[in-house]
Formats: sequence, C-alpha cells, structure tokens
Amino acid sequence: MQQLEVIIFTDLDGTLLDGLTYSYDKALHAVELLRKKQIPIVFCSSKTRKEQEIYRDELGLFHPFIVENGGGIFIPEGYFQFNFDYDKAKDGYLIIELGIPYREIRRVLEKMRIDK
Repeated sequence: MQQLEVIIFTDLDGTLLDGLTYSYDKALHAVELLRKKQIPIVFCSSKTRKEQEIYRDELGLFHPFIVENGGGIFIPEGYFQFNFDYDKAKDGYLIIELGIPYREIRRVLEKMRIDK
C-alpha cells in the first residue's frame, strides 16, 4: 500500500491566527501535533516574508511559504532534494517570483502618466 503524503496549506489572518488578537494559541495544539507527525505546514497569506517569518520562527516551522497573496514562494535552501527553477537565491531562500516587482509596476505607471 502506498503511503499517503500530507501537506497542510493555511492562511494566517482569521485561520491559524485569531482574527482580532492575531494569537495562534487556539491552533497551537494542532500545530504541535502536525509537527510531531512531520506534516509540513505551508503558510499562504497576504502577509509579507518578514511578517510570516515571525510566526514561522515562534512556531518552529521551517517549510516553504507563500507571501503577498501568491506574489512569491520562499523555499528554504536545501529543503528539496531535487532541482527546480527559481528566480533568485537570497538570505537562505530560493525564491520563485510570481508577481511583478513593485518597482516595475511603478515604472509602467509612470510611463503611462507621461504618455497620456
């Protein structure tokens, strides 16, 4: 029989974190159980890398995570034992950029304003 592999993807605000207090106390037992069973918990949130790193560090979670509503995926270097395409390596992460960088959006908007 093939072993079923499980990954938990979770939002933060109002899901793992209380919507009013931003506390993860109510989810802590579940997070600890998943950690003991070595089931990865992947954050997928509107929060930035720095915001998510706070919770990852506090909860002892070191799996890939998705930032800014899918704008990018941060994968700890060495996490996967196979090669894959990524856009850049920075601060111990292999980063897949799915969104358009802020500076590029600003450049296009400025060009549109000038061309108007």
